[in-house]
Amino acid sequence: MLFDETGLTRERIKSLRIVIYGIAFGTVCFNITNGIAMTGYLKSLGVSDFTFGLLIAIAPAAGLLQILASFILERTRGRRTMFLIGGFLHRLVWLPFGLIPFFIPMSAMTLRIWIVTLFIILGAVGNQLISLSYQSLLADLIPIGIRGSFLGMRGRVSTVMGILGGFMSAWFLDQFPGNQGYALVFALATVVGSTDIILFFWAEFPPMIEVEKQESISFMLVDTLKNRNFLEIAGFITIWHFSINLATPFYLVYTRMSLGFSNTVITLVAQILPNICSVLILTYWGRLLDKKGLRPVMLNIGRLSSIAPMLWLFVTPGPVAIVLVAITYVSTGLLIPGMELCSNTAILNRSPEQNRSMFLALYHCVNTFIGGALANATAGWLLDNPLSSFERMGYQMFGVSFTRYNYLFFLSFVLRAVCAFILLPRMISQDIRPRQSEAPTQS
Repeated sequence: MLFDETGLTRERIKSLRIVIYGIAFGTVCFNITNGIAMTGYLKSLGVSDFTFGLLIAIAPAAGLLQILASFILERTRGRRTMFLIGGFLHRLVWLPFGLIPFFIPMSAMTLRIWIVTLFIILGAVGNQLISLSYQSLLADLIPIGIRGSFLGMRGRVSTVMGILGGFMSAWFLDQFPGNQGYALVFALATVVGSTDIILFFWAEFPPMIEVEKQESISFMLVDTLKNRNFLEIAGFITIWHFSINLATPFYLVYTRMSLGFSNTVITLVAQILPNICSVLILTYWGRLLDKKGLRPVMLNIGRLSSIAPMLWLFVTPGPVAIVLVAITYVSTGLLIPGMELCSNTAILNRSPEQNRSMFLALYHCVNTFIGGALANATAGWLLDNPLSSFERMGYQMFGVSFTRYNYLFFLSFVLRAVCAFILLPRMISQDIRPRQSEAPTQS
């Protein structure tokens, strides 16, 4: 049985198994609510690209709650309560969300959008609460001696269930087109997601360590904002994520609406294929980072990652489209995890031990809001306004007529290149190697 040889108490072993079982169910839920099902559903409701960008931006924008939630958690020590409230709030909201078309007609578009917005906000708030309490729980629940192997097993289970869940939800959408299919997959997300949370009723929640003196939130924030070394790398990573997230949600829109790929094909190419590549390559990137150091690895991966999306400029409807799209997602699966590994290492290296949680919370808030939410909203506005005008001009390159999506992909490529070739060499002027105590966790 799992973890029997570790010498832990039976209660702790049972809790570790629950974490593994829980991630199996939870991954299927997140796969549905963050994949092609969400993209197709929002577009089927009749929202514009700008509105789509705003709706997608809600989830990362909710990351601003991390600082407040962290402060509340430290004051109340109510980790179990926060986990269960956040968990059920995030999971149960998807059932009524999938039923919106059955109760609100297309003619009441404004009401549809407001109801959709309300449900997404509730889900995003719940997700932030469960994310914070869950990470805090894992830190106390998993012994350091088996943390690497445990997280590795958890990651493998998550990847396998992501593949199975992706195929299952895509099959539902293709077999039951229209509102019925979306209602089914979001009901499935509610059931499997709630099962994940219910399992934790039987899990151990170790008491949080009491701190003799708790500093005020304002003191910790000021201390963080004075650290220029940390703010420099945090700012670069935020701009990098902005350049990526400017286009990422609309790759799925483009493949679905313009290229006409089925949900099954999109799930296979855009979710499962890059996930498999990530699992295969991540250990290599970790070992290379330990061997070569941060600077050369981050520079090389960053530059390759900035060039790879150029292929999107020339993906047009036709028989070779699926090959080109597959190549772009393979490059994403191989390169982006390496860049994320380097970014996380750089952030840890430049965050001091004192008040580190506040440094990381502030970085998470700014990064998710600017690098995620603002990028998504900006992309939606650009598509509905200036880029639509450019599209009507009928510009061509190498025989390819540029659509507004091609222009957006080009802008994302330019921003990535500026980050990788101009900003990055200045941000990591020193070859900072990960500390020995942190390297295994990152790889």
